[in-house]
Amino acid sequence: MAKKRYVLCGLSARGIYHCALPLLGLNREDGPNFDANAELVGILDIDQDRVELFMDKIGRRIPFYTPAGFHHMIAETRPDVVLVASPDHTHCDYIVGGLEHGCDVIVEKPMVIDCAQIHRVQAAERKSGGKVNVAFNYRYTPVHKRLKRMILAGALGRIVNVEFTYNLDTLHGSSYFYRWNRERAKSGGLTIHKCCHHFDLVNWWLGDTPEWVFAFGALNYYGKAGALRPRDAQGHSFSPADEKRNCPVFSKHYAGKLDPASNQILTGWAAYTLPYNVQYPSGQSRYIYDDAIDIEDTYSVVARYRNGALLNYSCNFCTPWEGYVLGINGTKGRVEIVHHSNPDATGQTAPIEAKGLITYYPLFGGKELIEVPPVAGGHGGADYTIQRDLFDHISDESLELELVAGSAEGAMSVAMGEAVWRSVVDKRQISIPQLLAGESR
Repeated sequence: MAKKRYVLCGLSARGIYHCALPLLGLNREDGPNFDANAELVGILDIDQDRVELFMDKIGRRIPFYTPAGFHHMIAETRPDVVLVASPDHTHCDYIVGGLEHGCDVIVEKPMVIDCAQIHRVQAAERKSGGKVNVAFNYRYTPVHKRLKRMILAGALGRIVNVEFTYNLDTLHGSSYFYRWNRERAKSGGLTIHKCCHHFDLVNWWLGDTPEWVFAFGALNYYGKAGALRPRDAQGHSFSPADEKRNCPVFSKHYAGKLDPASNQILTGWAAYTLPYNVQYPSGQSRYIYDDAIDIEDTYSVVARYRNGALLNYSCNFCTPWEGYVLGINGTKGRVEIVHHSNPDATGQTAPIEAKGLITYYPLFGGKELIEVPPVAGGHGGADYTIQRDLFDHISDESLELELVAGSAEGAMSVAMGEAVWRSVVDKRQISIPQLLAGESR
């Protein structure tokens, strides 16, 4: 049987470990490989030196293309599937282009960065007959799957409200303000780039869609007026190098690793120590207090779902610990999860946790502690399972729990993220159906 052919748009860290390595048969010893039935036939990226160094390190040669050569790549390599792991604002063009060429598409979250792009993707999907899958790996975490089973079994009854607080620590949270994510035009803001993970989880758990959103948000820690930005005795800003030397974030996480006088950055996964010379030029000053930052780092959100459930959500990108606190109330009981996670961006170096823990409180009974066994793999055991679904075949469990997300699910998480930041800016509640229809922009 002929191998399924893939091309990869974006040799990002996620593109490497989540797509390229398993397709090339180079996944870690305990991870799945798919090279027996799949092959990576092309890589597209803005940085040829980065791609060439990657190929040197793995000892393989794969045809390389620049973004301008996308259509040539498709014609020359004849892929079955286009993989998209490039910066968020480029997703839409690659998805639509892949569909127009008759390919299926697998895209990293977020699917796109706004509702206008949602319309383009869904129109192309309908016209082509192709399929878009969005890689929401957070659904696949063992404790999240167990919670979904409890909800489907009726343990909570009808869900009436969700309390969800997500914290990012000073390493992970600040890293977004080093990188392209800090510009709304490139990421849609963190309510789309990062929070879409959390919005998708709630949508999936509830089996429902949000209708109304109201939110407050602010840029508190980072940016030119950031609370953590060091100043001299007269209150003036330092030179770029001295700013880093005096910065508590740099002192804690990067001192001794990065030269304060350089513009080098760390992505959180440096297994191949590849450069980002085109994306982040060495002569371009870049730090977490730059004027270019135009997004928020703190959010408080209230949302109402179609079937009546309410969501109270908050996200903070500068806290002492990483993880979340979750509570879900239903007509038959309540569940709680408190999760502290490793802030490594890929989970590749995170130790396997002893167990996940769900605390279940029946409405008229004592509490029950539900332990969830650990699973090997990054992102808390999610990555290997989603790789099998995307690159091999969808498991019975994944079908039962509806783990595989398509463009509809990708669209709803993006729409909710856009509704949040528009509510912050406009100081009003946002109707998601109207936003999707183009009536609230």
